[in-house]
Amino acid sequence: MTKGKRNQIIGAIMAILLVLGALGFGLIKLQYDKLKVLADKKHEADGKLQVMEAAVKNAEQLEAVVSEVSRTLAEKESTMASGDLYSWSIDTMKQFKTGYKVEIPQFGPISQQSEVNLLPRFPYKQATLNVGGKAYYHDLGRFITDFENNFPYMRVVNLSLDQDPSPAGGDREKLLFKMDIITLVKPGNP
Repeated sequence: MTKGKRNQIIGAIMAILLVLGALGFGLIKLQYDKLKVLADKKHEADGKLQVMEAAVKNAEQLEAVVSEVSRTLAEKESTMASGDLYSWSIDTMKQFKTGYKVEIPQFGPISQQSEVNLLPRFPYKQATLNVGGKAYYHDLGRFITDFENNFPYMRVVNLSLDQDPSPAGGDREKLLFKMDIITLVKPGNP
């Protein structure tokens, strides 16, 4: 074989190797990259499938939880303000204050039902009642604390305290108080 022929054969072999290498790195590598992307998507879809299967398995448990929460909500709503809001509020206050040394002789008018201004799109309405009376500082504090704890759907706001200007029998420690009581109104109440 002549030197020129040998160089041509070596050149042809090198060209074939270069073309095969280019195909391997160009086309085949792209296919491997696409396969890797598909494998990642399959892995992600398998993870979502496992989450959904777990949710299906826990459906009965979730239904039980929803049922319990719905029952608790209905129980709480049964004690919410309904009907004549003014008389309901006064009766509730009078019944609750029997165990406390708090005098509440002043009940102002109750406001019209309005949207709850604390939370947007809240499903309940609210009404506000103005009350006033006399009490010792600690008795009033205990009364308000217990009241808000016993009625989680009612809040005391705008509390103002003043010294009693006309103390009976020299009792200058009693305070005059005024406060607004905001109560949530049971849904469907006119």
